[in-house]
Amino acid sequence: MGDAASLSQGLMNVGALSSRRSRAAASMAVVAALTLGAGSAAFGDDVDDKIKASKSEIDDLSKELTAADAKLKKTDAAVAAAHKKVTTARSKLTSAQQKQTDAKSDYDLAKADEDASLKALARNRTDQAAARTQVGGLARNAFESGGLGDLTFTVQVLTSKTDVTGSMALADIVMRRQQGVITNLKSSAAAGQSEAARLAEVRRKASLTKTKQDAAVAAASAAKKQADTAESDLKTVQATQQSDRASLAKEKKKEEAKLAALEAESNRLKNITSTSDNLDPSVTKLTNEGGFLAAPGPASSIVSPYGYRFHPVLRIQKLHEGDDYPFACGTPVYASGDGTVIEANYNGISGNHVYISHGTVNGVQLTTAYMHFTSLRVSAGQKVKKGQQIGVSGMTGRVTGCHLHFETRENGVAVNPRKWVG
Repeated sequence: MGDAASLSQGLMNVGALSSRRSRAAASMAVVAALTLGAGSAAFGDDVDDKIKASKSEIDDLSKELTAADAKLKKTDAAVAAAHKKVTTARSKLTSAQQKQTDAKSDYDLAKADEDASLKALARNRTDQAAARTQVGGLARNAFESGGLGDLTFTVQVLTSKTDVTGSMALADIVMRRQQGVITNLKSSAAAGQSEAARLAEVRRKASLTKTKQDAAVAAASAAKKQADTAESDLKTVQATQQSDRASLAKEKKKEEAKLAALEAESNRLKNITSTSDNLDPSVTKLTNEGGFLAAPGPASSIVSPYGYRFHPVLRIQKLHEGDDYPFACGTPVYASGDGTVIEANYNGISGNHVYISHGTVNGVQLTTAYMHFTSLRVSAGQKVKKGQQIGVSGMTGRVTGCHLHFETRENGVAVNPRKWVG
């Protein structure tokens, strides 16, 4: 099939498929169609138009995975926060319930103390009434005996001719009895006043403990409501968490399927950099490899060097096959050395990219790769010179921001660019 026919068929496939999965398959069909024509078709500024449908579909998958992962992380944090709120609320509830129990106990003790004081005061009143009755009896006797009462009796005893010692003892008993009655009355009155004062204090404390008890009941009720709300919120975010986990698992499967397809494309590109008939036939022998190629930018500006990386979502180790330079979108990019363009195309990993064969250098087929262009300035089969512009930097393919990804390959295998650039 000719180049134009291949491209036309790929674009027809895109238009014919409507589902999301079908559009992804059609996107890869366009990439394949463009690749078949890479040997002779001219790829310039119109590359973006030819592969627009493919790029948008492939990029969306990564964005969806990132969004699903971020959403689950946010939900996980919300679940953790909800768990913490539940724990705090339950702790507050336990504390509030204990305070309620303590307040009730204090109030019960205060009421018991009040009841005891009331009983003591009632007994005191009875004692005072009895003492007053006795005092009243003494007064009545004194009145009835002409004002002397028992005192007259005492004098009579003292002036009689009976046994003086016995009479004195009897008089003393009478006097003591009278004094005792009065003393008891005074004591009862004083005790009554003291008990009345104590009762007032007991009632004041009882009132305070009742206020504390009411506050403790209200606090326990509020704490119970907060705990119930926290547990309800936890169940809600846990349900969201389950849903988000399912969504992430679905997006991971899509991502893994895409990576498998793009890995196959990456392997194809590796093969053409070592076996293609379009490889530059020139042979160069060097005594020092470093400095043979011009670096796209200063080494100090590299934001992500060649080496292994950990995929934050899929949790796998992936080799980062080159150096990333933080070029702003629209920055001109130049060939690192003389050679032949063996591919100027697009795929879901590299975006718009250029592969240049520099021939056999020190016994290895040396190739440079430049990825994520916004647009290209060269086409497959074209001869280029060191320092010639080959494209404009961008963020096409599997990236999150504008930059240039630069690789050096020996016989199709990516090696550390530091080995070849100055």
